[in-house]
Amino acid sequence: MTRSLLLLCLLIGCGGAATGDAEVRDAADAPDRGAPAADEGAPDLGADPRCEAGSAHVVSFVTDDGVTLEADLQVASPGESAAILFHMIPPSNDRSGYPLGFREALRDAGFTVLNVDRRGAGGSGGVAVEAYEGPTARLDAAAATAFLAGLPCAPDPARLALIGASNGTTTVLDHAVWTQSNAFSPAALVFLSGGSYTENQNTIADHRAFLEGLPILFVYPSAEAAWNEGFVDSETWTFQELTPGRHGTRLFQSDGEAVTAGILAHLTDL
Repeated sequence: MTRSLLLLCLLIGCGGAATGDAEVRDAADAPDRGAPAADEGAPDLGADPRCEAGSAHVVSFVTDDGVTLEADLQVASPGESAAILFHMIPPSNDRSGYPLGFREALRDAGFTVLNVDRRGAGGSGGVAVEAYEGPTARLDAAAATAFLAGLPCAPDPARLALIGASNGTTTVLDHAVWTQSNAFSPAALVFLSGGSYTENQNTIADHRAFLEGLPILFVYPSAEAAWNEGFVDSETWTFQELTPGRHGTRLFQSDGEAVTAGILAHLTDL
């Protein structure tokens, strides 16, 4: 167990979090070139194909309540920033809602990207409604964070962004509130079409003091301005309205370049 995963387990609990389904090459199969023994304290990145910079993999991991989730992993550089993506309402939506071009733009900007099928959607198990209602809504984000922390090339936990679309914002807000007192609280949030569903378990008003210290980008179409612009009095949050714009990940279909540019600008300090 890596140091970062051990810390995460102590702070929020890892339960059955797995390290994913990618095959790991046996070091015994590597040719002996007479190289000196590696420092035992340093992870052998070459032993895990998921850690090759620029690589892409389909991975899986398990939540604390035993649900197996599937995700796309795109690796930037070890120890750098990371972004975890949560799509619109399951089961009618899945991780394919986030365009490849957007995910590659994040990776090229130095973010390791984990694009998750929320429970009840795509390649993941579980009950869809539990992804956004009740105490399990936060567990998908916790398992995704634990998975990244367990990689030999784990990104810096202090440089983690969570991006949610539609009621994917529910999972993002729940996780941020749940982890606010520990080192694995996200460093930035993005809400793509947040709404009243975002606050199913936690209201922004109840946690305003904490959330004001967290950079949040609200991206929304003009038709959904009311809820989003109810928070424009904040001095630390950013607002991007698309006219007319579409909902959730379909904002990328409205003006993908503008949405991508806005998110990258928001995350530039991570």
